[in-house]
Amino acid sequence: MTNHKVNAGGVQIHVVDYGGIGEPIVCVHGLTANARFWDAIAEQLSPTYRVLAVDLRGRGDSEKPSDGYHIQQHAQDIRHVLTHFDIENAIVMGHSLGAIISLCFTATYPERVKRLILVDGGEDLEREVAEVLQPSIERLGRVYLNFNEYTEELRSKPFFQPWNSYVHEYFYADVHHHPDGTVSTKTTKDIIDKEIEALYSTNVNQYHDNIHVPALLFYAPHCLYHPTAYLLSKETGQHLATKWKNSKFIEVPGSNHFSIIFSEYRLVTEEIRQFLGSNIEEKAR
Repeated sequence: MTNHKVNAGGVQIHVVDYGGIGEPIVCVHGLTANARFWDAIAEQLSPTYRVLAVDLRGRGDSEKPSDGYHIQQHAQDIRHVLTHFDIENAIVMGHSLGAIISLCFTATYPERVKRLILVDGGEDLEREVAEVLQPSIERLGRVYLNFNEYTEELRSKPFFQPWNSYVHEYFYADVHHHPDGTVSTKTTKDIIDKEIEALYSTNVNQYHDNIHVPALLFYAPHCLYHPTAYLLSKETGQHLATKWKNSKFIEVPGSNHFSIIFSEYRLVTEEIRQFLGSNIEEKAR
């Protein structure tokens, strides 16, 4: 694993390169997340694929400018990442907000995408989603006595059960570790508020008509443990898998919005391998 900084139109974007010698897979994380969200997936795929994970602007170790927190700008940043690594086109995979960004990127720069993977995300954001996420957003910008205090409440959440090394490393990368032992989140509530505000004024579903590559869509039935708060509903996921040629919808039994990656990574990566190994047209006609 190596770390890189990419100049994306004057903003420094941090990228984790997990290695691998095969086709490139570019991974895009969710709303308050960071690139290390993809550790479990990358560990499984990197022997046979070149896996790169991006810290979105304002997150992780990427620069945190005052503006640019909307999906079109994130898509431009990812284009800069591909150019920096001399990647003509890639398999693009996104989770949650990252799935929406990947959707936008694929529709906007179709020549740069070979196949698309959406993990529990990819449609218009409903108000209930932000309301359910609000407690998680409130933690941002706070200073905690130490890392254990930071993770104490997180460990009690059903989203992160069972707590394993992948969850631990993800949250360890989520904070600044100060000399006095205190920790504080790398992203801020102000940045996330700007992102959510922009999302509510964005027609995500408009991109559905402009996807012309094979896509794999993963659905977490327990998502945010709310009856109507979904980043990708089952109905929409099934519809898109039918609408987009050579595409497939996968429900991951028992999974929530986070365990679908942190706990169910073996099932998910096996489906990804089968999808990427299938002999289908790269461009749907």
